[in-house]
Amino acid sequence: MTTEFTKQPDGNEPATGAGNADAGARSTRRSMRSAIGRHGRIARAVALVAVAAFIGAAYVVGGPPIFDGGETMAANGVPSAAPAAALDASTTGRLSAESGQIAWKSTSGGSVAVAPVPQAVDQKPWAADVSQTKIVKTGTMTLEVAAIDTALSQAQSVIAGMGGRVDSSNRYGTGPDTVATVTFRVPADKWDQALSEIHKIGSKIISEQTGTTDVTGQVADLAAQIKNLQTTETALQSIMARANAIPDVIAVENQLSDTQGQIEELTAQRDHLKDQAAMSTLTVTFQLPSKSVVTQATQDWTLSGQIDQAGAALVRIGQGLATIGIWILVVVLPLGLALLLLLGFVVVARRILGRGGRKSASAAV
Repeated sequence: MTTEFTKQPDGNEPATGAGNADAGARSTRRSMRSAIGRHGRIARAVALVAVAAFIGAAYVVGGPPIFDGGETMAANGVPSAAPAAALDASTTGRLSAESGQIAWKSTSGGSVAVAPVPQAVDQKPWAADVSQTKIVKTGTMTLEVAAIDTALSQAQSVIAGMGGRVDSSNRYGTGPDTVATVTFRVPADKWDQALSEIHKIGSKIISEQTGTTDVTGQVADLAAQIKNLQTTETALQSIMARANAIPDVIAVENQLSDTQGQIEELTAQRDHLKDQAAMSTLTVTFQLPSKSVVTQATQDWTLSGQIDQAGAALVRIGQGLATIGIWILVVVLPLGLALLLLLGFVVVARRILGRGGRKSASAAV
């Protein structure tokens, strides 16, 4: 009778599967260390790039925050004329034009006041407004001059000799950057002569622009409206003289006040257009010769200015680093700790589960 004996594994001998796993892990770690050693220069270059990017981000973060940032006049600088308001007296009475008369019929049962209205508008009083063409001339000019004060004095003398005047002036800048702008009013018939004389003052004409606007029709239209409103004003004054009831008197007086206001407004617009046509507007800018590139570069660069800029850049980088540090401390660090805790929990759980699995496998063998 033959007896077979089976050798049981000694508890001091490691399991073959576990040994192979540990050997593989050690081999992987050795390979990684060898690769890192071979590529040390690349790693250092990447680290330098990361540091430079970090400093650049600090510079950007430390910079100051950047925030993104009436009545229209007509082309000739004159607002368009408002149409005359229609007469309305519906609350206490009404106005009507019948058979060449304006009649105020009172609703209170009073008498009817009647005032005659001219059958045709007499154009003789305002015919002079359109007897000749009304042209508004405007122009702008930029001159390069040797001396600002001398050029201003010469220009003012030329314009004054032609019967013109200085309407406004503005001066800014210092030294070689001084610029002066003057607006002249020149008689319309002296316009071309004024342009020619102003050209002689500058050593170089940098820019020039002129334009004209025909306002003859606007002047004629305003004159007709004014005449019609004046006729209405006369009729309302006659009606008011005949009105007996107080409500009628108040209503006619309101209409008369509105009519007189419209007459004043239209008259001001007409007079403005006539003044613009009679006295042309010329705006001249005087500036000194431009500096050369070398001179400008030399004047713009200063040692103190460069020191200030360098100091400002350093402060900006420091502010950026401080800002990044605060964000790391307040935001990134807590999140990183939470992620590390979660990762540690996952690693521990996998190890525990792995050991349990190995023990089960050994027991089964």
